Amino acid sequence: MKIRILLTLAGLAMGFALPTFAQEKKDTVDPQVRQQIEALFMQFQEAYNKRDATAIGAQWTQDAIEIRSWAAADRGGLASGRQAIEKRFEADFATNPGKMVNKLVQLYPIGNAICEIADTDVGEWRGQTVKIYVRVGDTWKIRMTYVDDYTTPLRPLE
Repeated sequence: MKIRILLTLAGLAMGFALPTFAQEKKDTVDPQVRQQIEALFMQFQEAYNKRDATAIGAQWTQDAIEIRSWAAADRGGLASGRQAIEKRFEADFATNPGKMVNKLVQLYPIGNAICEIADTDVGEWRGQTVKIYVRVGDTWKIRMTYVDDYTTPLRPLE
């Protein structure tokens, strides 16, 4: 009788523990993939600090988009496609915004994609970025970026 109760309790404990372990595994990025994304993260910052819009553009898919939370006509809002994104960074460099320093906050798997959240500082500007990376052949490319500006006050929704 005691053995049967112990086996039942052990079975219940395993039944609750296994889904928890499976959930933890889903929320983590494979270490090799993490290294690849972290390398791209650093390459982006290096290319930005060298003012190399072409190297930045090479990290994006052809159909990528970048959305900036501010809506200045020349550099805010939406840029669609690799060429538009490169031109946006060229415009940024023309205004000499300063050196970029990024800090990786978190990486999450999203299906077959990877979500990166980072804090970013460029000169006096502070913000946070969210990037979605997808596999293109043997490499990871940026499919989408959202950039939120900490320095712009929030406006009420209309």
